[in-house]
Amino acid sequence: MLIAKKNTSSTEYTAATDNHNPNIETVIIQHGDSFSLTLNNTRLPPKDSSDIIRELKKVLNINRCLPGDFYEIFYDSRTGEWTDFLYYPTGTSYCLITKSSDGVIKTEKKKFSTTITEHKAQGIINSSLWAAMKSQNIPLEIITSFTDIFSWHIDFLRKAKKDDAFKIVYEVENISKKNKKLSSRIIAAQYKTPLKTYNAFYFKPKNARSGYFDENGKSIKSAFLKAPLQFKRISSNFTTKRIHPILKCVKSHLATDYAAPFGTPVSTVGDGIVKKVKSNKQFGNLVVIKHPNNYETYYAHLSKYAKGIKEGVRVNQGEVIGYVGMTGFTTGAHLDFRIKHNNNFFDFCKIEQPTITLTSEDKKEFKEKIQNLLDIFDDRLQTTKHRMRLIIPLTTQSDTNQQQRN
Repeated sequence: MLIAKKNTSSTEYTAATDNHNPNIETVIIQHGDSFSLTLNNTRLPPKDSSDIIRELKKVLNINRCLPGDFYEIFYDSRTGEWTDFLYYPTGTSYCLITKSSDGVIKTEKKKFSTTITEHKAQGIINSSLWAAMKSQNIPLEIITSFTDIFSWHIDFLRKAKKDDAFKIVYEVENISKKNKKLSSRIIAAQYKTPLKTYNAFYFKPKNARSGYFDENGKSIKSAFLKAPLQFKRISSNFTTKRIHPILKCVKSHLATDYAAPFGTPVSTVGDGIVKKVKSNKQFGNLVVIKHPNNYETYYAHLSKYAKGIKEGVRVNQGEVIGYVGMTGFTTGAHLDFRIKHNNNFFDFCKIEQPTITLTSEDKKEFKEKIQNLLDIFDDRLQTTKHRMRLIIPLTTQSDTNQQQRN
């Protein structure tokens, strides 16, 4: 692949032929390049350059070509005329312009072929889950996803212990032509403690959103997260009697106080609609969220609200709604978190989490799909596997013309 270089003393551009195939000319767009000028400095005659520019404008804004974009021009080995032009912009698609032997030009936009690579990893915790996974070269987004999946059942900051073990199967999708990561997803995950083993398998039910389920077909996701933030400790528990730290008298404390650094993101523990966003002397900056089945949650003493959080806005479980602060009646930075059901406050740490179970029809398909993954968890993880999807053959017009001649 070759780079279109701009001469610093003039506006001259140069393009060269692929050393491995003299019938393919490749140009990479550099910072400050104009697509038209780079094209004019290829082997194409001016008329052919004009034809390609005209056609490319049908599917692409050529004034927004970015550094790193590149294109390929295919030439007929016998006549020297161009037969195919492929432009690869930033993103998941590319532009293809073909010219038949009788001069008919066709332009279309296509999706890249992508390669999905399946990875497997396992490890034992020494200091932290994060360190154990990083030592296995597991991508950051997969580590984050792993902790998110089990966040309804495991607080990894408080409950992850030395000698706990994990196993994970995940896939990474890359754009084949660019060798660029497109997405990643956990297929199966396991976290094992001396007392319990937690499994999670990705599955898409027929009439519901995809998610993660345990080996019995029960949703890993609960109605509420285990905690609304990453915290250091619980500084004050839910109680009907405690000595108020400021007033020095016995008062009820119908909340759980989470001690955390100033500015720590605070997330809604469940899906819902923002009911109140206000500030008062007692709670400082406060957000109240209304959840299904007559639940409400309160987030108090916030330093500030997250962008876009206002009354009537719908929020999703885990979405950041504000940041830890010390506004209102408080002695230090912490989150005052409260939950109410049918107008009665109760201890969030003692909530029994409801779960979603697959239908009998979905469960049958689910059991069949996870059997191989369960076998993998029972044995040592094997080597990485590769598979393809959205495979688009890049057979060029010059190949077709050559076949027709033969």
